[in-house]
Amino acid sequence: MNGDPVEADMEAAAERLLDKLRRFIAADLDRDERVLLAQLLAPGVAAAHTTEEVPGFGVATWSRATLPGALVAALDRRGVRVEGLGLS
Repeated sequence: MNGDPVEADMEAAAERLLDKLRRFIAADLDRDERVLLAQLLAPGVAAAHTTEEVPGFGVATWSRATLPGALVAALDRRGVRVEGLGLS
């Protein structure tokens, strides 16, 4: 952590989020649901772990074609969209 209180708040929030997500996955998701969640989150997690000197330079464009068809259909039925991040 650094001395910036806003950054410290966001770092603490990120830690809480990961803890809650870990508990949710362990307690509420079956094996198939865990697999689908991992596939859904994978592009964001991969982007967070870039090692390029220029962030984003080596990150492949996300495509819904990389998701299982059943997950794409469920997202469409529920109207789930990610806009403004180059992910749609």
